[in-house]
Amino acid sequence: MVMAAEDRIRATLRSGHTRVRLLLIHPMHSGRHVDAEAVLIEAEFIQDIRCWRNGDEMLAIKCGVTTAQNPYFSFQLAGGRVGDVILVRWVDNIGAKGLVKTRVK
Repeated sequence: MVMAAEDRIRATLRSGHTRVRLLLIHPMHSGRHVDAEAVLIEAEFIQDIRCWRNGDEMLAIKCGVTTAQNPYFSFQLAGGRVGDVILVRWVDNIGAKGLVKTRVK
């Protein structure tokens, strides 16, 4: 299941740094909750997020079951220029993947 069509990303240049804001649409099930029929919901959570600028890996984030549903991340990358390509890829524990990209404004 690929959910990247709903993920959102923005990147802006501010004071010589690239500010990236990222919203990932994902249920982030911990594996400890039950559904309406009292059946345990299988764990499903993003475990790896990677960010590239113009093909160079800039950031790696490791997540776990305690990360919120539809997580929002905001971070700064040193340097950058208007027009740089920012690419973010995530992978969850059951193999689902997402990919989102933007250009720095």
